[in-house]
Amino acid sequence: MATLKTASDLLILRRFEEALDLCRNELQGIPDNKRNGRLAESLSLVAVQAFAELNRWQEVLPFVQEEFGGLEKIPPRVLQLCIALHAKMCDFAPITMVTEAWLAAPGNQEAEGLTTVAESYIMLVLLPHRKFDDIRALVEGHPIMMKDRREAFLRLVDAEQRSQSCEDQTSSKSEVSANKEQDLDMSSTGATYGAIATLVSWMKANMLGTSPSRHVRIAVLLGVIGVVLAVTLRRRKGGAQDMSPVLTTLGGQLAWLWQQLFAPYHMANS
Repeated sequence: MATLKTASDLLILRRFEEALDLCRNELQGIPDNKRNGRLAESLSLVAVQAFAELNRWQEVLPFVQEEFGGLEKIPPRVLQLCIALHAKMCDFAPITMVTEAWLAAPGNQEAEGLTTVAESYIMLVLLPHRKFDDIRALVEGHPIMMKDRREAFLRLVDAEQRSQSCEDQTSSKSEVSANKEQDLDMSSTGATYGAIATLVSWMKANMLGTSPSRHVRIAVLLGVIGVVLAVTLRRRKGGAQDMSPVLTTLGGQLAWLWQQLFAPYHMANS
């Protein structure tokens, strides 16, 4: 036990290589018939943490498999830590294979250990991926699992499925609402543009032909710009919306308006 304390102290002191080497050397001295004891389990826990701190987490599963003589023989607490490590690194495929093999092994059907591993596997791997059917199959396929945990997992799955269903419905309604708003904006822009075109045609026919002064023409242009701004912006609801499409459309309308009122003849009638 003195070696275990030394390894733990080295881990605290962030001397990870030394802690890992010490654990490995101590594990090699433990006979095979005592590998399932508390000392081997504790040394392996320290070694797994050292691997993680050294960013050598990919070596963890081969290490524990070798030390315990097979994946199905990994102690529950060691496998629980491996699940947490691989989930944190988003490396789900290897730990899924290992955990499912461990849960199916006849020698791992002890209630407390199986419940511990299953709980970590459900919370850290299956639930984040919304694999509700797999959770149900796991819980219902292992009746030896602690009853209170089994019931809690099933209630959790039901609650998560209801939540996902509500989210899907909300997302669908939001998409429909967004499409309707886009259609309304396009319709409003078209109507505004048509009204402005009618106004400009009337001005060209009834006013510009009489050659009014430059000041009058500028005053008329400013008035029309005011109408464009008022009508276009009034169609938008809420100041927090993205105004880029509105400004782009408005810029095009004003450029066209300038061209019709002030540009040379060949441009205004093109």
